[in-house]
Amino acid sequence: MGNLKNFKKFGFTLIELLAVIIILAIVALIATPIILDVVEDARISAGKSESQMVLSGINNYCATEDIKYQMDNNYTKICTSDMDINDVPTMVNLGNATIDKIKYNGTKLTELVIESNNHKFTLCSSGQFAMDDEECPRDPNSLITKLLAQYSEGNTTGLVKDSTNPNLYYYKGTNEEVANNYLWYGGHQWRVIEFDTSANTLTLITQQPLTAIQPTSAVWETEEAYNNSYINIWLNEYFWNSLDSSIQATIQDTTFNIGIYTDIDEITTTKKVGLLDEDQYKRAGDGTTGQNSFLDIKDYFWLGNRSSSSDVRYVDYNGYVNSSSVSVASGVRAVIKISDITITGGDGTLVSNYQVANKATNTNDVQVGEYINVPYNGSDNACGNDNICTFRVVSKDEDSIKVVLNGLLPTESQYGSSVTITTSHTIYTTLNTFANGISNTYRYTGNKTFYIGDYPSGANYEDVQDETLEVSVGLPTVGEMFSGNDIDMGSSKTFVDVNTIENPTASSWYWTMNRYSSSNVHNVSYSGYLGSSSVSDTDGVRAVIYLKSGTSAITFTGGEGTPQSPYVLQ
Repeated sequence: MGNLKNFKKFGFTLIELLAVIIILAIVALIATPIILDVVEDARISAGKSESQMVLSGINNYCATEDIKYQMDNNYTKICTSDMDINDVPTMVNLGNATIDKIKYNGTKLTELVIESNNHKFTLCSSGQFAMDDEECPRDPNSLITKLLAQYSEGNTTGLVKDSTNPNLYYYKGTNEEVANNYLWYGGHQWRVIEFDTSANTLTLITQQPLTAIQPTSAVWETEEAYNNSYINIWLNEYFWNSLDSSIQATIQDTTFNIGIYTDIDEITTTKKVGLLDEDQYKRAGDGTTGQNSFLDIKDYFWLGNRSSSSDVRYVDYNGYVNSSSVSVASGVRAVIKISDITITGGDGTLVSNYQVANKATNTNDVQVGEYINVPYNGSDNACGNDNICTFRVVSKDEDSIKVVLNGLLPTESQYGSSVTITTSHTIYTTLNTFANGISNTYRYTGNKTFYIGDYPSGANYEDVQDETLEVSVGLPTVGEMFSGNDIDMGSSKTFVDVNTIENPTASSWYWTMNRYSSSNVHNVSYSGYLGSSSVSDTDGVRAVIYLKSGTSAITFTGGEGTPQSPYVLQ
């Protein structure tokens, strides 16, 4: 019985149990988030890996498909701008992922959004993915990044931040104050007007006028009337079709203000290419006038707004905004909005534009607008002491490229005996002499079609196509690319480096192929509009020839296709 006295019950008191429970609860509170974080991290890691696998799968599929297409042009490709989310399972095993959005342009994915493991992964321009609401890290070599480096808080000129939209920046001031927004892109020199850091888009305007035409047969007072105007069709058909597909892929749909100048958004239209509106032009200056701003090129060019039922707004030679009848033919400057792009060279100045890596290797893949240096064998010093003529690409066909001299021949010439040009005209003596100074190694010597129809008041630029001349050398044609004042003719233009122009002081005007009336022929003015002169007058000569391409393509051994660095022929 004595042993029973030493018997002790083993167990926990209520207080001890409560203490243990509290400790376990505390441990659980501490451990659960850690465990959940570990699980979530694993889910995110798996989602990122799955997204990268899907991306690699799509890219590999498209690369293989491109090879098949090169071998067989009849091969039907999925990897086109028409690709949609339903095409992706054909290309790659998605696993647990789903595709929210996809867009393929040119030869790469420009948009890709993937849902995986309860997270959304968006493809960034760097090739990495941003998750959910994260912002993509900005590419240090993107154009927007480079332009942002020019901004200082409180800027009132140069790069300025919009007062109502913190993501919007725009340029304001003279060419001295706005000197680093030049971009060489797709065969053209552009100025950046503004950019949006949230949408990652930039609005651009061609620095040079691309042509000079009458804008419409009657002033637009509705969107439909604008859409049917000569100038809109030129921009969104002729100009658009001249651009390389890789450039087209970066151009966004944009809403352009085409209303009356006192209420510019009275009418709007959504297009790929449009015109500068009056408010944009004036904003670049002091808000009241754009004169002497970086958008004032001391050349006539059209704006997108009407002044009345009979007049359209334009910028004149002195930089003022004025009104003109639609029967006047003034310069056309294209405006586009593009996705942000990666810059590979240049510092954004007039003589060193920002550039992208997109050089041609021969005359087959050259872009319209690019520059080519061609050796000259003539004895008339037509292209300076270096005997190298600089040309600019006007258009391309299956076996040649049409090029226009980037400047003038050294001597003016009379037109000829009548307003309808023939090879017996006085001016053809000059043209043939020049063309014969270019070796057949480079020049396409067969005949091509030149349009020589008339272009009277109220005409569509396509009207000149009703008469033709089959020759191997000619003059600029109204309505074609670079048939306006894209060069400097002795007046020190702000839109061009005069050192790149052949014989800039030879004349203040140059002839075209097209007559204006029964007594006058169209010529291009130093101030950027189409005028006219009697056939007995003497004007500058801007030669147009063809270079070989197609199966006889000429290889480029150097150059970048820019005004300062034209392509060099082999």
